[in-house]
Amino acid sequence: MSGCQWGDEVVAIKQQNPDDFMVLFSDTSLVKLTTVALDSVMTGAPSRLLVGRFTDPYLGKMHATPFFQPQFVSALGIPELAIYDSLIFKAPYDKYYYGDTTKVMNLSVHAVQTDIMLKSSYFNFYTMDFDAAPIGKKSFTPTPNSTTQAVRFKLSDVLGKRIFDQSMANLITSNEQWLEILKGLTIVADDDKQNAAVVGLASFSDSTVLEVHYHTAEKDGVTKGVGTFKVQASFNQILGDRTGTNLTKLPLYNSRLSLPSEQSGNQAYIQEGTGLMMRVDLPTVRNLKYVQYSVPNRAFLRVTPIRNSVEYPFMPPPTLYMYLVDKYNQFYKSSGTPIPLTDLSGKAVSATYINDLINNEQYYLFDVSGQFTTILASSSEETNGLMIVSSTLNGNGFPENNTEFSKGLKRLVVGNQFHPTEPGVKLQLYYTTYKAP
Repeated sequence: MSGCQWGDEVVAIKQQNPDDFMVLFSDTSLVKLTTVALDSVMTGAPSRLLVGRFTDPYLGKMHATPFFQPQFVSALGIPELAIYDSLIFKAPYDKYYYGDTTKVMNLSVHAVQTDIMLKSSYFNFYTMDFDAAPIGKKSFTPTPNSTTQAVRFKLSDVLGKRIFDQSMANLITSNEQWLEILKGLTIVADDDKQNAAVVGLASFSDSTVLEVHYHTAEKDGVTKGVGTFKVQASFNQILGDRTGTNLTKLPLYNSRLSLPSEQSGNQAYIQEGTGLMMRVDLPTVRNLKYVQYSVPNRAFLRVTPIRNSVEYPFMPPPTLYMYLVDKYNQFYKSSGTPIPLTDLSGKAVSATYINDLINNEQYYLFDVSGQFTTILASSSEETNGLMIVSSTLNGNGFPENNTEFSKGLKRLVVGNQFHPTEPGVKLQLYYTTYKAP
């Protein structure tokens, strides 16, 4: 062809009839859904402290409790004639929330009994002993989108005066001495029946501090002063009580075992914080390799959540991501980082939430052409599965650490193809066939 000149004519021995080719569409292939729970979710050293509780109509009672340690950095430098005023803990919002923020939150602050630095890693199901009696309480309606406000707790004056007096006497000059007074704090949502929200507080912000307020009386009036201890170690406990839900049979602390959607109300689930993921398998796609004169073109997985599961206050994840896993639900990794599914151009596959107001449809659409062609090219009857999570994963030893998947609570509920009212998955296949002579 490269040697042809204008006007030359290339004549094949046999010209194909265009009517012999057809591009076909199918969306009836079987898609299997299962719910998988990570053995644990690494929630140590997060950039967000989570606190609160709510009841999810699909996943049960959820609560988040932060544990953190304000640490000694330098002496408070309190003047000799200063007078103690108060002890305050404050933390600015980081704009995250999940649940109904129009309802009042009842929170209490407690002193932790153990040094948080004794462990190097913390996970969502961990807890620490703390004093039963609170050293501070607060009831308020949260304003998580505020950029100027912070959550403030006035803490025990007994504790505050002790910190003040020992600082005045120059008896707090190291973190070891400081920890003899206060090893850490936790904020607990008090009411087990409370159905409100979980909100996010900035963890390592310069404004997240324990403050000792004092004043001095001088000739020209009163001068106020503040000594601070910054939060430099923390983790979130994130737990759910699934009693009475479709996930009561879900194996915990063993991600090798998953729960088929047929055993969970014909539904599969994703949830941040507690480590729920949705596995997708395409068991019948390989049969297409035995169909003669057919060539695959593209494949898309359409995921439609249960309609009333994505209504306020339980909004869906804005984006979902796909990763390759083996038959034991273990991520395939490269240099320690989970390997994402890629499309035919080599780009990692993700899907944004589409809210089609014209057609009143809500869905995610994944390009799974890469998986489609891999299955057809494989000689093995066992192929990898696809794991859907709500954030990208990293390769620092704990792939979920400090991602939205470890420091949030957004969730998704999807019906399988046998759901009686809202089947939620379709594999949309496009392929070309040739009419054999």
